[in-house]
Amino acid sequence: MRCATSLSIARARVTPHSMPTPALARLALARPRADVRAERARARANVNADLADVERDARNAGRALVRVSRAFAVDLGDAARDGARTAREYVALPATEYNLIDPENVSRASDDANGFVVSAGRQKLLFLDVEPRGTVRVDASEEGCVQSLVDAVIVNRNPDDAKATKIIDAINASLKDLRLRNEVTATRCEDTGRASIRCQIDVWGDFREGVFARAGTRLNTILGWSLGAVMPWFLTQLAADYARWARDEPRTTAENASLASVAGKIIAGSRGKLPEGVRECECVEIVR
Repeated sequence: MRCATSLSIARARVTPHSMPTPALARLALARPRADVRAERARARANVNADLADVERDARNAGRALVRVSRAFAVDLGDAARDGARTAREYVALPATEYNLIDPENVSRASDDANGFVVSAGRQKLLFLDVEPRGTVRVDASEEGCVQSLVDAVIVNRNPDDAKATKIIDAINASLKDLRLRNEVTATRCEDTGRASIRCQIDVWGDFREGVFARAGTRLNTILGWSLGAVMPWFLTQLAADYARWARDEPRTTAENASLASVAGKIIAGSRGKLPEGVRECECVEIVR
């Protein structure tokens, strides 16, 4: 705007009797450019710019109201043949019998018979040394189970790092307001009648502090995209595990990896194209 204003002023004054000198014209253009260059240089010189943003977020700078739901289903194919153990039996299994992640990262919650603590393992994210943990409650439903996130926290594995501590504290300030519900059910495809496993995840929260609050309404878009990337992969793993379980085959495979390696595969393979046998479904409204 300043550059455009300077040009318009210069042009307005151009008359046969009041032509600005070349030096003045160059100065009028050079000042805005110099200001921009100086501002960029200051930003580059400030190595703590990102940290300052996070600290601002932690001081309740903003609000984000989140309501996101996505639902997908996976065709179980020939594994769900007559005589095999059914998908309904599979989705009713205790949480400890889902064979998708390293069992060493899942433990019983001390204060809830239906609760489990799930760890993503120790991870290096940029300069952060962290361990994401979540407490999940699993309740049986008529057609499967409902998994509800009770608590989520990022554990700081290097508390002596003051910069990392401020960032992690800002993330945890938002995570305390995060609510997530995952319903896994046995169903049938309306088009083919084949047995399927359906998954609907609902995420909501009223974030008034921390990094999520700073994101504002963009957070809905980010979470919607993330669910669209993760859920299809999750269902393909459920389908593969169901096939082994239904045939009474060994279920310890190379897919039993840490959540860190799993996340890497999801991010690398996410191109918006659904895996074979996976379809997106209409969400069912839930009462929160």
